[in-house]
Amino acid sequence: MEIVVFLCENSIEGILTGVYDAWAEALSSGLGHARCRLQTELLQPELFCTYRETAPDMEKAGKVIRTLRKRLGEEVYECLCYAMASREPDKAEAVYKTIVAGLSMKQGYRVLDKVTDPYVARCFDLKRNVGSEIHRELEFLRFQELRSGVLLAKIHPKNDVLMYLGPHFSDRLPLENFLIYDMSRRKALFHEKEKDWYMMEALELDAGKAGRISTEEEYYQDLFRMFCHTIAIESRENRALQRQFLPLYFRDVMPEFA
Repeated sequence: MEIVVFLCENSIEGILTGVYDAWAEALSSGLGHARCRLQTELLQPELFCTYRETAPDMEKAGKVIRTLRKRLGEEVYECLCYAMASREPDKAEAVYKTIVAGLSMKQGYRVLDKVTDPYVARCFDLKRNVGSEIHRELEFLRFQELRSGVLLAKIHPKNDVLMYLGPHFSDRLPLENFLIYDMSRRKALFHEKEKDWYMMEALELDAGKAGRISTEEEYYQDLFRMFCHTIAIESRENRALQRQFLPLYFRDVMPEFA
């Protein structure tokens, strides 16, 4: 039996465009949703599969978003958005089949209660993993004041969580010009004083300018490191517990561990 696999861009817009195209193909060709799949990358070609590339289309993605928010509700939509930010290769298929399950129900907003559905369960796991990383980034992210007065923070998250940091920090720092740079994906989140935040992709961070911190910033960094060293009790040191609360993965971009 023929299976059509749609290869979409690894982004929310790309995946939702893939959902739109896969849905249209499933209905128009008579294949049904079971024989349509969604992938963000071509891993291993399979027999009896036809592969089609689908380019991101904001109009198609917008239609899917409006349907999801109207038919499934904000909670399900948020869960799917978190799942689409995951780094896992099966996220697109899980999101697509969860949407199919939700729109086939009279009470689609209860689709997340179908814990026995493997795709719904997978979406919930992806959402929990991404949500956990967002929470940790909000805790561990550190800004440094550059000589220009701009606040700079560097992160390298496992999942694509940068856009979910914007609302929090723009609300906390409305009077600051700041930049959060995702080193793994080469994109940045910008915020101008008393304005909204926005994002840009395919950017290289100027290492020279990024390393020029202000004199006051350098002073307070040294002061904080001295404080941490002074209050430490050597006899009570517990490295395993420290790693549990603050994993090593986050420390290389935190000034206090530089």
